[in-house]
Amino acid sequence: MKKWFAYLFIVTLLVSFVLPSGNTTTAQSIADLERELKELEEERNSIDQDSSDAEQKLAENEAKQAEVSQEIDDINAELDVTEANLANKQNDITKTNEQIKTIETSIKETEIEIEQTEIEIIDLNDEIDILMARIADREELIKNRMRSIQHNGGDVTYLQVLMGAQSFGDFINRVTAVTRIIDQDNTIIERQQADKLSLEESVALVEEKQDQLTADKERLDNDKNELENQRATLVAQQQELANLQAQLNEQIDDRTNLMATLEDEYDELEEYQITLADLQEVQRSSVAALEKAIELARKEEEEKQRLAQLAQEPQNDQASNNAVLFWPASTRRVTSPYGYRTHPITGEPYRFHTGIDIAQIGYQEIYAAEAGIVQATYTENDGLMRGYGDTILITHYIDLNGDGNRQQISTLYAHLRSGTTLVRAGDQVQRGQKIATMGNTGNSTGQHLHFEVHTGHWRGRDSSLNPLNYLSP
Repeated sequence: MKKWFAYLFIVTLLVSFVLPSGNTTTAQSIADLERELKELEEERNSIDQDSSDAEQKLAENEAKQAEVSQEIDDINAELDVTEANLANKQNDITKTNEQIKTIETSIKETEIEIEQTEIEIIDLNDEIDILMARIADREELIKNRMRSIQHNGGDVTYLQVLMGAQSFGDFINRVTAVTRIIDQDNTIIERQQADKLSLEESVALVEEKQDQLTADKERLDNDKNELENQRATLVAQQQELANLQAQLNEQIDDRTNLMATLEDEYDELEEYQITLADLQEVQRSSVAALEKAIELARKEEEEKQRLAQLAQEPQNDQASNNAVLFWPASTRRVTSPYGYRTHPITGEPYRFHTGIDIAQIGYQEIYAAEAGIVQATYTENDGLMRGYGDTILITHYIDLNGDGNRQQISTLYAHLRSGTTLVRAGDQVQRGQKIATMGNTGNSTGQHLHFEVHTGHWRGRDSSLNPLNYLSP
């Protein structure tokens, strides 16, 4: 926006180049016009260079935007991979935690089994103590029996017992008694052997179970330690991925901010380029108008010299014939005069009206008030004569005051119907020539022509005159 105001100021300067001050046209004023034309062409070359530079900067900005956009795509792709890896690591950590919990449960169960086995060992040790006492008693009994047998001759003693029977019944009783003794001895020996075997098996079984449980617990502890190490590694990798994700997000933010800056710069460059294009168009029109003005000034200078030689023709009468402007519309209905008034749109009082308003409904033609050169034309959308809508600005050299001196004036025709302008900058028009149609463009409350007359070039209120003082009745 600041650039726009700066270049609007330049446009004003350009208009001052095209429209020289309202002095009498002389050889010196023609030289001034030529000087201004040269300065304007130099300014146009400068703006052309600025436009070329702006176009190059736009191309560089587009290339940079494409580069940053690709970087953002690459970072986003890397972010997707990192997020997937983070999810996988989290799944691995979850599985590892579940495995650790399972192993911890197994360890607890094994520890319980070990405790139960230790209780069984205590109970078994008690049983072993009883069994060993019983074995010891039997061994003592067996030793005594063995000593008795050895002392009495073994089987001979049993025979002597049998032979010492007094009767057959006594013999049978002695046989039965010997048999029982022998059976008891055999039973004692068998039980002794069975108890020893059972003792050995029980001890071996308990020791084997204890060794197995101890080995299982050691294995589970190792598995748990290994899983905890694995979990620590996964957590470290997860943290690395999280750090990488944070770095990538920071890079994304940085690239996104850079892209926003580039887009803002691009918009400013585009606006700047459009402004330069408008300036180039105004300059082209201004150069053409200035060239026409120089040509017209030369012709008028020649005509003035020719008229000076015609002594028989009164100069003042001839000049006074050129002092009246042609009525600029096909209707003569004036709805708002020149001077202070209440603004018809804002309602603001004491607003100065720099022209007159001529209004009528229906089709109304607009005419050039005098012969001259079209300095510029504007439309409602080009942003240069905003409130005026479609506008035509014409430069004339006439004897406005009837004193024999031709001077430069400017006439302005505003609020024209869109698309009806029949002339363009640089065109030479004739007095009374149709140039447009009455309309309602710009800041307007209805169809009308806003018509202004200015001394020299158009400078708003400072250069304005009351058109009714110079229009033909």
